[in-house]
Amino acid sequence: MSEEFDGLGALFGDCFREGTVQEIRRDDMLDSMLNIAKSAKVAARLVTEIVEEHEDRMQLDQEGHLIIVGRLAIYRVDVKSFMGKFVNPFSYNSFDVVEVHPKTGLVKEPKSACVQVRHQENMPAYDLFAGYLLGLLNDEVSWLHESLSPLRRTLFQIYGLARSPLSPSMERHFANTVGGEFDFVNDTFTFEGTNGWSWRLHYGLPLNKGYRIEYQKPRQTWWNLLFDDHEKETTGHYSVCGFFEVVEHLGEAPGGLKGASDWQTDPILLRKIAADYPALAKSLVGKITSSDYSPDEIYTDFEEPIDGEKADIIKDLDIQVLQTAGVPLAHA
Repeated sequence: MSEEFDGLGALFGDCFREGTVQEIRRDDMLDSMLNIAKSAKVAARLVTEIVEEHEDRMQLDQEGHLIIVGRLAIYRVDVKSFMGKFVNPFSYNSFDVVEVHPKTGLVKEPKSACVQVRHQENMPAYDLFAGYLLGLLNDEVSWLHESLSPLRRTLFQIYGLARSPLSPSMERHFANTVGGEFDFVNDTFTFEGTNGWSWRLHYGLPLNKGYRIEYQKPRQTWWNLLFDDHEKETTGHYSVCGFFEVVEHLGEAPGGLKGASDWQTDPILLRKIAADYPALAKSLVGKITSSDYSPDEIYTDFEEPIDGEKADIIKDLDIQVLQTAGVPLAHA
């Protein structure tokens, strides 16, 4: 049925709309809701088209879960749960976790990850869902996005740093960002820091909790040991809590540590590097010679004092830092 043309309304807008003020406002509210419903219908068709277009890598199982075969892993998405949230948007704060299975096939006890999609204003729910599905389908690119650290952690739990479906993507990423190079034969990763320094992580050590970390200064042909097992020997600072974090942090060292507080970096790592880097050592002199400074009052990420053993290590390192900075200990 064709709509009757409203000449005055077309020329002068709402000033000549029929009805009371409340009737007009109710009509506007209804139009807004119907437009949203219409957008949702279009977006829902988009989701169906995406699944149909990628039928070789997106299939529904008998329980109504959508199986997505990514490049790095296989994902099992509870579609019914998603749709339930769209029906009642007040019943959730974020998407459910997704099952993450190794690329070799579905397993009985899969890992899980909370995958977030960047939401845009006025985006229909099913558009958001479509972005979610495409992100999992193209996981080789999306897993490196800053917001997807939960997915990175889960994939690391599944594969570790040995050669795996993650390897090609990681090699490209770290080659571009820190000049990194994996040696899968010797289980090491070498990358560039600042000021001509290079770093090497050993990750294939079965008795270690963390990485053995070594560094090489300009014009050196040998490697210097920083930590034999960084998880045991540091204070557990968030900046060295995982592979990506360690590489990002050391990729900016030693130069980026100048002016860093004990909140911004691991205090043991900071002092061990400063003990062999005079410029950094000199920048710490004022702090560690201050009358109100005490290693016993350095706090962890959990706002608790570091344990006594680590405080003693820092006291010994402070002496080494002052010696590197050329400060006579009698005047420290």
